[in-house]
Amino acid sequence: MLEAVKQIEAHMRKSQQEAALTYQQELEQENADLKTALAMLRQDQQAGYHVQQSLLPANPTQLDAYRLDYWLKPSLYLSGDFVDCWAQGEHQLLFYLADVSGHGASSAFVTILIKYLLGKYCEQEDFSPAQLCMRVNEELLAGGLDKHLTLVLGCLDTQTGNLTYALGAHLPVPLLIDAEGEVKELSGTGMPIGLFPDAHYKDYTCQFPQGGRLCIASDGILELLPGQGLEERQQYWHRWVVETGGNLEALLERLPVAEGSWPDDVTLMTITGC
Repeated sequence: MLEAVKQIEAHMRKSQQEAALTYQQELEQENADLKTALAMLRQDQQAGYHVQQSLLPANPTQLDAYRLDYWLKPSLYLSGDFVDCWAQGEHQLLFYLADVSGHGASSAFVTILIKYLLGKYCEQEDFSPAQLCMRVNEELLAGGLDKHLTLVLGCLDTQTGNLTYALGAHLPVPLLIDAEGEVKELSGTGMPIGLFPDAHYKDYTCQFPQGGRLCIASDGILELLPGQGLEERQQYWHRWVVETGGNLEALLERLPVAEGSWPDDVTLMTITGC
Protein backbone atom coordinates (compact mmCIF):
# COMPACT_ATOMS: atom_id res chain seq x y z
CA MET A 1 0.00 0.00 0.00
CA LEU A 2 2.83 2.41 0.89
CA GLU A 3 4.51 1.71 -2.44
CA ALA A 4 1.29 2.50 -4.29
CA VAL A 5 0.95 5.81 -2.48
CA LYS A 6 4.55 6.72 -3.41
CA GLN A 7 3.87 5.92 -7.06
CA ILE A 8 0.75 8.09 -7.06
CA GLU A 9 2.65 10.98 -5.46
CA ALA A 10 5.46 10.65 -8.01
CA HIS A 11 2.93 10.63 -10.83
CA MET A 12 1.24 13.74 -9.45
CA ARG A 13 4.57 15.59 -9.16
CA LYS A 14 5.45 14.67 -12.74
CA SER A 15 2.04 15.82 -13.99
CA GLN A 16 2.40 19.12 -12.12
CA GLN A 17 5.88 19.66 -13.55
CA GLU A 18 4.68 18.93 -17.07
CA ALA A 19 1.68 21.25 -16.61
CA ALA A 20 3.93 24.03 -15.29
CA LEU A 21 6.32 23.58 -18.22
CA THR A 22 3.45 23.67 -20.70
CA TYR A 23 2.02 26.80 -19.07
CA GLN A 24 5.44 28.48 -19.13
CA GLN A 25 5.88 27.63 -22.82
CA GLU A 26 2.40 28.95 -23.64
CA LEU A 27 3.08 32.13 -21.66
CA GLU A 28 6.39 32.67 -23.42
CA GLN A 29 4.70 32.18 -26.80
CA GLU A 30 1.94 34.64 -25.89
CA ASN A 31 4.54 37.19 -24.80
CA ALA A 32 6.46 36.69 -28.05
CA ASP A 33 3.24 37.13 -30.07
CA LEU A 34 2.39 40.28 -28.10
CA LYS A 35 5.84 41.77 -28.72
CA THR A 36 5.49 41.03 -32.43
CA ALA A 37 2.03 42.64 -32.56
CA LEU A 38 3.27 45.71 -30.68
CA ALA A 39 6.25 46.05 -32.99
CA MET A 40 3.97 45.86 -36.03
CA LEU A 41 1.60 48.41 -34.50
CA ARG A 42 4.52 50.73 -33.77
CA GLN A 43 5.73 50.37 -37.37
CA ASP A 44 2.24 51.15 -38.67
CA GLN A 45 1.99 54.20 -36.41
CA GLN A 46 5.40 55.45 -37.51
CA ALA A 47 4.51 54.93 -41.17
CA GLY A 48 1.24 56.81 -40.64
CA TYR A 49 3.13 59.60 -38.90
CA HIS A 50 5.46 60.05 -41.89
CA VAL A 51 2.51 60.01 -44.31
CA GLN A 52 0.63 62.63 -42.30
CA GLN A 53 3.73 64.80 -41.95
CA SER A 54 4.32 64.64 -45.70
CA LEU A 55 0.84 66.09 -46.30
CA LEU A 56 1.48 69.20 -44.23
CA PRO A 57 2.26 72.42 -46.10
CA ALA A 58 5.68 74.01 -46.34
CA ASN A 59 6.67 75.63 -43.07
CA PRO A 60 6.82 78.57 -43.41
CA THR A 61 4.61 79.33 -46.41
CA GLN A 62 4.99 82.75 -48.01
CA LEU A 63 2.53 84.45 -50.35
CA ASP A 64 3.15 88.06 -51.31
CA ALA A 65 3.63 90.01 -48.06
CA TYR A 66 2.15 87.33 -45.79
CA ARG A 67 3.88 84.45 -44.05
CA LEU A 68 2.22 81.43 -42.43
CA ASP A 69 4.06 79.48 -39.72
CA TYR A 70 2.82 76.54 -37.69
CA TRP A 71 3.84 74.02 -35.04
CA LEU A 72 2.02 70.70 -34.59
CA LYS A 73 2.69 68.24 -31.77
CA PRO A 74 0.74 64.95 -31.68
CA SER A 75 -0.02 63.51 -28.26
CA LEU A 76 1.13 60.11 -29.62
CA TYR A 77 2.32 59.28 -33.15
CA LEU A 78 -0.65 60.48 -35.18
CA SER A 79 -2.56 63.72 -34.79
CA GLY A 80 -6.21 64.67 -34.89
CA ASP A 81 -5.04 68.23 -35.52
CA PHE A 82 -4.12 69.35 -39.00
CA VAL A 83 -3.19 72.56 -40.77
CA ASP A 84 -3.01 73.34 -44.45
CA CYS A 85 -2.72 76.32 -46.76
CA TRP A 86 -2.33 76.97 -50.46
CA ALA A 87 -2.53 79.76 -52.98
CA GLN A 88 -6.00 79.99 -54.49
CA GLY A 89 -5.56 82.02 -57.63
CA GLU A 90 -2.80 84.60 -57.80
CA HIS A 91 -3.37 86.61 -54.64
CA GLN A 92 -5.51 84.52 -52.28
CA LEU A 93 -4.18 82.41 -49.43
CA LEU A 94 -6.58 79.70 -48.29
CA PHE A 95 -5.77 78.26 -44.87
CA TYR A 96 -7.35 76.20 -42.12
CA LEU A 97 -6.72 74.59 -38.76
CA ALA A 98 -8.85 71.52 -38.05
CA ASP A 99 -9.18 69.73 -34.72
CA VAL A 100 -10.84 66.32 -35.06
CA SER A 101 -12.49 64.79 -32.00
CA GLY A 102 -10.24 62.36 -30.17
CA HIS A 103 -6.70 61.66 -31.27
CA GLY A 104 -4.72 58.81 -32.72
CA ALA A 105 -5.17 56.83 -35.92
CA SER A 106 -8.93 57.20 -36.44
CA SER A 107 -8.79 60.99 -36.02
CA ALA A 108 -5.68 61.22 -38.21
CA PHE A 109 -7.49 59.44 -41.05
CA VAL A 110 -10.21 62.09 -40.90
CA THR A 111 -7.62 64.88 -41.24
CA ILE A 112 -6.50 63.30 -44.52
CA LEU A 113 -10.11 63.14 -45.68
CA ILE A 114 -10.61 66.82 -44.81
CA LYS A 115 -7.55 67.79 -46.84
CA TYR A 116 -8.88 65.84 -49.82
CA LEU A 117 -12.42 67.26 -49.59
CA LEU A 118 -11.36 70.88 -49.28
CA GLY A 119 -8.95 70.54 -52.18
CA LYS A 120 -11.62 68.89 -54.32
CA TYR A 121 -14.33 71.47 -53.73
CA CYS A 122 -11.96 74.39 -54.22
CA GLU A 123 -11.10 73.06 -57.67
CA GLN A 124 -14.65 72.32 -58.81
CA GLU A 125 -16.47 75.57 -58.18
CA ASP A 126 -16.41 79.08 -56.82
CA PHE A 127 -16.41 78.82 -53.08
CA SER A 128 -16.59 80.69 -49.84
CA PRO A 129 -15.29 79.42 -46.49
CA ALA A 130 -18.86 78.91 -45.24
CA GLN A 131 -19.78 76.86 -48.33
CA LEU A 132 -16.71 74.67 -47.84
CA CYS A 133 -17.69 74.07 -44.21
CA MET A 134 -21.18 73.00 -45.30
CA ARG A 135 -19.73 70.63 -47.90
CA VAL A 136 -17.41 68.97 -45.41
CA ASN A 137 -20.23 68.70 -42.88
CA GLU A 138 -22.39 66.89 -45.43
CA GLU A 139 -19.58 64.52 -46.42
CA LEU A 140 -18.74 63.53 -42.85
CA LEU A 141 -22.37 62.84 -41.99
CA ALA A 142 -22.90 60.85 -45.19
CA GLY A 143 -19.79 58.77 -44.46
CA GLY A 144 -21.03 57.74 -41.01
CA LEU A 145 -17.55 58.07 -39.54
CA ASP A 146 -18.77 59.00 -36.06
CA LYS A 147 -16.23 61.81 -36.00
CA HIS A 148 -16.66 65.56 -35.82
CA LEU A 149 -14.29 68.48 -35.78
CA THR A 150 -13.85 72.13 -35.03
CA LEU A 151 -12.44 74.31 -37.77
CA VAL A 152 -11.07 77.74 -38.59
CA LEU A 153 -11.15 78.22 -42.36
CA GLY A 154 -10.10 81.47 -43.98
CA CYS A 155 -9.25 83.09 -47.28
CA LEU A 156 -6.90 86.07 -47.21
CA ASP A 157 -6.63 88.43 -50.16
CA THR A 158 -2.93 89.24 -50.08
CA GLN A 159 -3.37 92.39 -52.18
CA THR A 160 -6.16 94.08 -50.27
CA GLY A 161 -5.70 92.47 -46.84
CA ASN A 162 -9.36 91.44 -46.79
CA LEU A 163 -9.89 88.31 -44.69
CA THR A 164 -13.00 86.16 -45.20
CA TYR A 165 -13.45 83.27 -42.77
CA ALA A 166 -15.86 80.78 -41.25
CA LEU A 167 -15.78 79.23 -37.79
CA GLY A 168 -16.85 75.75 -36.78
CA ALA A 169 -17.14 75.91 -32.97
CA HIS A 170 -13.40 76.33 -32.62
CA LEU A 171 -11.72 77.09 -29.30
CA PRO A 172 -9.72 79.01 -28.34
CA VAL A 173 -11.11 81.85 -30.42
CA PRO A 174 -8.57 83.03 -33.05
CA LEU A 175 -6.83 86.26 -32.08
CA LEU A 176 -5.86 89.14 -34.37
CA ILE A 177 -2.98 91.39 -33.30
CA ASP A 178 -2.35 94.78 -34.89
CA ALA A 179 1.04 96.45 -35.37
CA GLU A 180 0.67 98.28 -32.03
CA GLY A 181 0.12 95.00 -30.16
CA GLU A 182 -3.62 95.38 -29.56
CA VAL A 183 -5.31 91.98 -29.53
CA LYS A 184 -8.92 91.23 -30.41
CA GLU A 185 -10.92 88.08 -31.01
CA LEU A 186 -12.24 87.20 -34.44
CA SER A 187 -15.99 87.68 -34.25
CA GLY A 188 -18.43 85.01 -35.34
CA THR A 189 -19.93 81.67 -34.38
CA GLY A 190 -20.49 78.32 -36.01
CA MET A 191 -21.48 74.76 -35.21
CA PRO A 192 -19.13 71.76 -35.04
CA ILE A 193 -18.63 70.01 -38.36
CA GLY A 194 -19.89 66.46 -38.74
CA LEU A 195 -22.51 66.47 -35.97
CA PHE A 196 -25.69 68.12 -37.25
CA PRO A 197 -27.27 67.68 -40.70
CA ASP A 198 -28.95 71.09 -40.56
CA ALA A 199 -25.80 72.99 -39.54
CA HIS A 200 -25.28 76.32 -41.30
CA TYR A 201 -22.13 78.38 -41.51
CA LYS A 202 -21.59 82.05 -42.18
CA ASP A 203 -18.84 84.01 -43.89
CA TYR A 204 -17.33 86.79 -41.79
CA THR A 205 -14.97 89.46 -43.06
CA CYS A 206 -12.43 91.78 -41.49
CA GLN A 207 -9.38 93.75 -42.52
CA PHE A 208 -6.06 92.15 -41.74
CA PRO A 209 -4.09 94.92 -40.02
CA GLN A 210 -0.97 96.04 -41.84
CA GLY A 211 2.03 94.50 -40.08
CA GLY A 212 -0.37 92.51 -37.91
CA ARG A 213 -0.66 88.84 -37.04
CA LEU A 214 -3.40 86.22 -36.79
CA CYS A 215 -2.85 83.63 -34.06
CA ILE A 216 -4.78 80.32 -34.04
CA ALA A 217 -4.41 77.34 -31.69
CA SER A 218 -6.12 73.99 -31.23
CA ASP A 219 -7.89 73.34 -27.93
CA GLY A 220 -5.02 71.11 -26.83
CA ILE A 221 -3.23 74.29 -25.79
CA LEU A 222 -5.91 74.88 -23.16
CA GLU A 223 -5.06 71.53 -21.56
CA LEU A 224 -1.56 72.84 -20.84
CA LEU A 225 -2.60 76.12 -19.23
CA PRO A 226 -3.38 76.77 -15.57
CA GLY A 227 -6.91 77.62 -14.57
CA GLN A 228 -10.02 76.01 -13.13
CA GLY A 229 -12.25 76.20 -16.18
CA LEU A 230 -12.47 76.87 -19.89
CA GLU A 231 -13.04 80.61 -19.56
CA GLU A 232 -10.13 81.10 -17.19
CA ARG A 233 -7.79 79.11 -19.44
CA GLN A 234 -8.86 81.08 -22.50
CA GLN A 235 -8.10 84.28 -20.62
CA TYR A 236 -4.67 82.89 -19.77
CA TRP A 237 -4.10 82.09 -23.46
CA HIS A 238 -5.19 85.60 -24.44
CA ARG A 239 -2.66 87.01 -21.97
CA TRP A 240 0.10 84.84 -23.47
CA VAL A 241 -0.66 86.21 -26.94
CA VAL A 242 -0.70 89.80 -25.68
CA GLU A 243 2.62 89.37 -23.92
CA THR A 244 4.33 87.67 -26.89
CA GLY A 245 2.62 89.56 -29.70
CA GLY A 246 1.56 86.15 -31.00
CA ASN A 247 5.13 85.34 -32.02
CA LEU A 248 5.28 81.58 -32.56
CA GLU A 249 8.75 81.03 -31.14
CA ALA A 250 7.96 83.11 -28.07
CA LEU A 251 4.76 81.14 -27.49
CA LEU A 252 6.60 77.82 -27.80
CA GLU A 253 9.09 78.91 -25.16
CA ARG A 254 6.20 79.18 -22.70
CA LEU A 255 4.89 75.67 -23.23
CA PRO A 256 5.61 73.24 -20.39
CA VAL A 257 8.13 70.48 -20.93
CA ALA A 258 6.21 67.29 -21.69
CA GLU A 259 6.85 64.35 -19.37
CA GLY A 260 5.79 61.50 -21.59
CA SER A 261 2.86 62.32 -23.85
CA TRP A 262 0.62 65.38 -23.59
CA PRO A 263 -3.10 64.84 -22.90
CA ASP A 264 -4.08 66.09 -26.36
CA ASP A 265 -2.63 67.13 -29.71
CA VAL A 266 -1.40 70.73 -29.70
CA THR A 267 -1.17 72.98 -32.76
CA LEU A 268 -0.26 76.64 -33.18
CA MET A 269 -0.59 78.61 -36.42
CA THR A 270 0.28 82.23 -37.14
CA ILE A 271 -0.13 84.39 -40.23
CA THR A 272 2.02 87.49 -40.22
CA GLY A 273 1.85 90.51 -42.46
CA CYS A 274 5.39 91.43 -43.41
